[in-house]
Amino acid sequence: MKHHPRNSWRAISLATWASRAARAARAARRIVPVAIYVTAAFLPTLSAPALADPLASPARASTLAAHALMLALAPAGTRLVAGGERGIVIVSDDGGVTWRQARVPVGVTLTAMHFADSEHGVAVGHDGVLLATRDAGLNWDKRLDGNQINAMMLADAEHAAARAHAALAGARPSEAKAARQAVEQADNAAQDMQDTARFGPSRPLLAVWFKTRELGWAVGSYGQALRTRDGGVHWESIAARIPNPEGLHYNAIGHGADGALYLAGEGGKVYRSTDDGDSWRVADSGYKGQLYGVLETAPGALLAYGFGGHLLRSEDGGASWRELPRLGDQSLIGAAQDGAALLLAARDGTLFRSMDQGRSFAVQGAARGLELAAVALRGHTLALAGMGGVHLSAYQSSK
Repeated sequence: MKHHPRNSWRAISLATWASRAARAARAARRIVPVAIYVTAAFLPTLSAPALADPLASPARASTLAAHALMLALAPAGTRLVAGGERGIVIVSDDGGVTWRQARVPVGVTLTAMHFADSEHGVAVGHDGVLLATRDAGLNWDKRLDGNQINAMMLADAEHAAARAHAALAGARPSEAKAARQAVEQADNAAQDMQDTARFGPSRPLLAVWFKTRELGWAVGSYGQALRTRDGGVHWESIAARIPNPEGLHYNAIGHGADGALYLAGEGGKVYRSTDDGDSWRVADSGYKGQLYGVLETAPGALLAYGFGGHLLRSEDGGASWRELPRLGDQSLIGAAQDGAALLLAARDGTLFRSMDQGRSFAVQGAARGLELAAVALRGHTLALAGMGGVHLSAYQSSK
């Protein structure tokens, strides 16, 4: 379970002390995404052989698999599927009462998953791994990893640098200063990606969502953003299309009834696309910390939630935001909807419910003693994934 702080995982080699200081300032940050934090914060529940390459080694079968740390949780038709540490995936066909372990070709921690229908799903995780299943989570194949993502993003960065140099060569005197700044920024970004590629597949993917069986997106740390148009067989980097020059983390994907796509992440930023990811606009929510989720609660109304109980609302499709009263001091890690009711789950197991489209919340209950990373609602039962596997909590429906 790797986590490399940005100020230590890049091997920086610079020509001058000035440029070294500038890059170090860009590198030295910050609160890590919840999927990395949860993984790093707790001792692993299962032992694993040392020195094996987790991208080339299958997840180990274990009688303790159902009690492993689980970070991802998703329904696949009537089945529940969860994934977590060391590549472990478990499935349940009785609402989470009993579980069996799936076959997974990698041993890296999985952070998120989504099913486009009852059979076809994708999971993402550490080291940029991306897996796909066609049998509701019982068997998985690797489709991508951080080595390939690094190569895609390096090519994008080098092309951007070449375009910046060409623009500088043709700039008028009045445009020269801005063009030189653009060249410096593009060169720095290309050098950063060269360093990243040399280091290897160290950066996790943190969210995945499919609009249809064919069209989907996966995003993650340090500005990674991918799109597939063929059900996950092939992926392209769309990172260069998103206005994120600092390489901030993307922690979550949301969507609107009008087809809009949203990314929530580091620095309180929310990104919006209305053309399936071809172009993006960024909005500053006013909050400077990590956002771990964004969802539409009514047409044009969005709710974003994150670190330390922070909660923000937009009434204009994400163009502007206002902060709501914090829901305690624990990070909000997941949401579920039940008719008119909206549920938010905090990392410590506290559950909040809103009956007014996310304008206000009250404590619904608490699953104390748990450390949670994901939540799913199944009828009158809440499935809560985190330390010790998937836990069940009774839920009184609003209907």
